[in-house]
Amino acid sequence: MFNQFMKHITFLLVLFLFSCNNIDNNYKEARFSDFYNSNSNKLLIDVRTPEEWNTGYLKSAINVEWQNITSIESLISKDEEIYLYCRSGNRSSKATKALTEAGFINVTNAGSIQEASLLLDINIIN
Repeated sequence: MFNQFMKHITFLLVLFLFSCNNIDNNYKEARFSDFYNSNSNKLLIDVRTPEEWNTGYLKSAINVEWQNITSIESLISKDEEIYLYCRSGNRSSKATKALTEAGFINVTNAGSIQEASLLLDINIIN
């Protein structure tokens, strides 16, 4: 029970830090449920920086920088379908490895934003 409590506190702290660090007024804070609820057990995560996100992102994606990717651990089941993308596929590869090492079993590196758009048939929003 204490472990679950600590996960929730950690998640809230991460959310707080993200919201405090957001100094770009154009940055759209995507809620976790925006993509998750609309795509039946699929989660699409853009692992680029908020500045890169502002240049364009896949419809219904959420933005979690790759080095913070394990912050989703307390939010979803480890067997949920997760797709990760970035600018070139390098950071999404690192994030895929981090989630796999954390016990997630259905994680896909969708590559670059363009590759992910084609793979998932989702438009890029500019």
